[in-house]
Amino acid sequence: MPAIPHFSSLLYWAFYLVPVYLFIIVPGLRALFPHQTPGPLLQDDFYDDEFTGGLESVADDTEYAALSCPEDPYRVHIFSRTPLIVYIENFLSESETNHLLDVSEGKYKPSSIYNGDSERVDFSVRRSDRALLDRDNVVRCLEERARSFQGWRPYLHIEQMWTQRYNVSGHYRHHFDWSGSGGAGDRVSTFMVYLQMNGTGGGTNFPRLRRPRGAEWCRFIECDDVTGKNSPDRLKGITFKPIEGNAIFWENLRADGSGYLETWHAALPVLSGTKVGMNIWSWNQPPSR
Repeated sequence: MPAIPHFSSLLYWAFYLVPVYLFIIVPGLRALFPHQTPGPLLQDDFYDDEFTGGLESVADDTEYAALSCPEDPYRVHIFSRTPLIVYIENFLSESETNHLLDVSEGKYKPSSIYNGDSERVDFSVRRSDRALLDRDNVVRCLEERARSFQGWRPYLHIEQMWTQRYNVSGHYRHHFDWSGSGGAGDRVSTFMVYLQMNGTGGGTNFPRLRRPRGAEWCRFIECDDVTGKNSPDRLKGITFKPIEGNAIFWENLRADGSGYLETWHAALPVLSGTKVGMNIWSWNQPPSR
């Protein structure tokens, strides 16, 4: 019968083996078998019911692989690096734009806001109509375009898309696309896409962004101070023009999951005519542990 180790010997080996387990074996196992845990749920500062249930219809990689999508037509310009904001020329082709406008007709209903547990229509905050887009092949190809633009990031899902129609006086007050309230996912990024603008006004204002130097950006942003430099009505920050087919992309979150305050933005009132836009929101939805 083998001798039972002395208690002092057990303590001796435990003294050396426990640190080896904690600092070498466990980190090695985590590197070989990583896991992901959900991040916080982000929502609009003024909530709308686009947030509820919009992710259930998102395609998986197999579905995207079966698509036959046209070549990406766009050209990009980096507006800001922190936060990352990219202006995209020709994000939509003319045929894609016409298709989205056509399939939206007959589906528009007043846009609502969602704040806490209540949903309501409040024209003082948001005055527009919206139409839920069926996920036909054109919409699926736009989802894939949004995914590829962001480098096919893992666990990135596209929220179901709506078109937004703004008639005269249509607007959406300043808000975030994130809130950091905690939950199962994040709205990590936003595409603001312009489908139609046949009037005046309706720009997208970011009051916490600085206007770049030089005149090159005046093709895409408002550079004329109509109200005058010292007017109390003068808008702060920068305002992107609603140019048909173009888009703005921005990241909502820092690496630690907190939101960028610089992404505070608004759809300014349409002064004449009609504007139609579309948001493409990306969510981070890692699997549960």
